[in-house]
Amino acid sequence: MKGIVKKVITFTAAVATVFGLSACGSSGGAKNSSEKTIGFVAVGPEGGFRTANENDLKAAFKKAGFKLIYSPTQNNDQQKQIQAFNKFVNDEVDAIILSATEDSGWDASLEKAAKAEIPVFTVDRNIDIKSDAAKKAIASHIGPSNEWAGEQAAEFVNKNFPDGANGFILEGPAGLSVVKDRQTGWDKKVAKNVKVLESQSANWSTDEAKTVTEGLLDKYKADNPQFIFAQNDEMGLGAAQAVDAAGLKGKVKIITIDGTKAALQAAVDGDLSYVIEYNPIFGEVTAKTVKDYLAGKKVEKDIVIDSKTFTAEDAKAALDAGTRAY
Repeated sequence: MKGIVKKVITFTAAVATVFGLSACGSSGGAKNSSEKTIGFVAVGPEGGFRTANENDLKAAFKKAGFKLIYSPTQNNDQQKQIQAFNKFVNDEVDAIILSATEDSGWDASLEKAAKAEIPVFTVDRNIDIKSDAAKKAIASHIGPSNEWAGEQAAEFVNKNFPDGANGFILEGPAGLSVVKDRQTGWDKKVAKNVKVLESQSANWSTDEAKTVTEGLLDKYKADNPQFIFAQNDEMGLGAAQAVDAAGLKGKVKIITIDGTKAALQAAVDGDLSYVIEYNPIFGEVTAKTVKDYLAGKKVEKDIVIDSKTFTAEDAKAALDAGTRAY
């Protein structure tokens, strides 16, 4: 069926060209038969990382000559993502890019994609797949390593508090692979004499993180908290507001993940102590991987995007260079 539809489109384009129905010549009107259509099941508005990542992906696929159909969700609504994914399968797109809000619940949709021979490329977040039939749909995963990011946070605390320390972890929404993986990385590297007094979700939100941190600082005042590991920049910035209001700026070290300009500036200003980049700029790599796969070339199953870490000095140098895209 897929092949028949494409032949009809090609024939229609040819007829339109012959009879001069395209008002804009080769750049308008009928669709180029060589153009591939890619469905992008996206997360949508969520913060600085997400905006930079999705804009970069959209720009890269356009530059590569693809027709990218962008379908964001809202408030991490997985059901909306599943609906968009299944519609892309029914519409017989050439490939699907999946940036999942949750790491489970995708098997049935992936089985449909595999049956329709539509390759799926997961980006940013990994997903947990149980079914062997569903696994066949995944062509490649592309993104930075969340475990690596968590490891960097733990190693910073170990280095700065060799005699041990107490602190908090601000987590993203429960159920996301990114939250689990960043915690796994932390757990792998954190020293035994470092104690997490409490972990709470602040849902990636600056305002929620400020409120949560205020409560934790008050609750554990007697335990002398010395660090806060916030799993994204926005929560770290909220924590910094609470720390400053409590008169603890400079006494409580705050570590964040993402590497947005706002976080780097906060590091320069002394509000954050360490910023771990989770590099969102991998649109070009993703578009090339999809193009290669559709051309019949072999692609890597797991493509890890390199990221950096920033002290205050590193952050100032990066900002002064004026080359950061997010």
